[in-house]
Amino acid sequence: MKPKGLFGRIALKKGLVSELQLERALRFQEEIRALGLEKPLGMILVADGILAEGQVQVILRLQRLNQRAGDARRFGRIALKNGFIDQDQLDASLAVAADEGFNRPLGLVLRTQGALGERVARAIEQALSDAEKRENLPDDATSVTGRLSRTLELEDEDGEDDEHDWVGDVGFAAVAFREGLLQIPEIERALSELLLHAGPKSLSEILVQRGVLRADEVMQVEESLALARQERLRIPGYELLDVLGYGVTSIVLRARHSVLDREVAVKLFRTEHILTTTPEALVEEARAVAKVRHGNVVELYEVGRVRRRVYFVMELIRGPTLLDVLRNQGALGEKKTLLLARDTVEALGAIHAAGLIHRDVKPQNILLVEETGQAKLTDLGLACEQGEVNQEDEDGHAIYGSPHTMSPEQANGDPTDTRSDLYGLGATLYYALTETPPYEGNDTLTILMGHMTSPVPDPRERAPDTSAGLAELVMKLLAKEPDERPNSAEEVLAAVQGLLAF
Repeated sequence: MKPKGLFGRIALKKGLVSELQLERALRFQEEIRALGLEKPLGMILVADGILAEGQVQVILRLQRLNQRAGDARRFGRIALKNGFIDQDQLDASLAVAADEGFNRPLGLVLRTQGALGERVARAIEQALSDAEKRENLPDDATSVTGRLSRTLELEDEDGEDDEHDWVGDVGFAAVAFREGLLQIPEIERALSELLLHAGPKSLSEILVQRGVLRADEVMQVEESLALARQERLRIPGYELLDVLGYGVTSIVLRARHSVLDREVAVKLFRTEHILTTTPEALVEEARAVAKVRHGNVVELYEVGRVRRRVYFVMELIRGPTLLDVLRNQGALGEKKTLLLARDTVEALGAIHAAGLIHRDVKPQNILLVEETGQAKLTDLGLACEQGEVNQEDEDGHAIYGSPHTMSPEQANGDPTDTRSDLYGLGATLYYALTETPPYEGNDTLTILMGHMTSPVPDPRERAPDTSAGLAELVMKLLAKEPDERPNSAEEVLAAVQGLLAF
């Protein structure tokens, strides 16, 4: 049988991912399967920025090698078990196959060595194929080869070569966590024990042995998991086509309206996010988005609920995010950065005119239309009414936004206004000119301290061709004190248009 979860196991053993990163990626993979879609684990880890594409190719090569090696060992054990070869012949043939990188089937190696006849080799291959597919023998089952393959003793289902079912374990953990039966530290400890365990033991068995779960709770979770896998989540009136992206709060899907034949983006909020907020809060977010109608802001079409999940149906933008462009193509250069600034500040002007603050202006939230290069600002998930008092966290502060583009007042948990968005714009323009954020660090705290205390960086230090006018505008937008920044989006737009006309 084919190994399950081998890609993740190899990535974990090679130290390319952590247990938590792998768990999150596998949980996301399970979630999109519940939508009737598929996404290879490697693509998910690349999208997360955890693996590079080259690393994925290396793991896939190792995966293929492991699969061929596993096939060879299974073939050899069946030949040995049925008395066609002895242990010395098996060891010798496996050594030759390993030297060749398992590029030849073991049956061919044994035939070349004169240890196995062609008919017997074909019979073993056919028996393995039939066992894997769990189907009846083919039409030639009455032939000598077919009759022989039917009489062969195959391995038990729990053979020592079986790979561990990581996908099943993570699905089990996700359901148990959702139902309040497990905590993350318990899951991590059990997964660590699985890594050290060579046999086919499952996550549920380890959790029972450790006294974390009872047998009846395991049955409860397995029943819930079976039901979840049988059911497919449907968005009424839409055909789900592909996964565009995902984050902590939501999955973004490409879908087609079944009547209008129009493709849209569906933002489906994740179960974990629904549990930490309220549907009313998400409806408020939708109302905030619906207030803004502008060509540079992604439009909201519809809001709905399905199985306690809230979703937004939005305009589909065909094109990459600004962050994708910077990662794949490098810095934009001055002219493109000014065009980006013009589109983005016009979007901010419309958002501010609607009485809102975006609070999360960053390269990931700027989409570039493929055909025209026009920038569209998206994701008003952190937007708030101007003058709204921040809700405090446990330490008495409220921090909203993304570390690399967050204004000093946001980083400090202080009240924000429209000038906080202008700071995010400045950080984004710095990023576009230099390929790097204005402040870097190995952890979030270091980055936030940079925004609050480090000198304002001059983009010309990294991008010497930047004009003095644009550099000065970016630095003014990045001023520590809101009063030292431009007063409004309109003021920034006038400055940008002046630089474009120069």
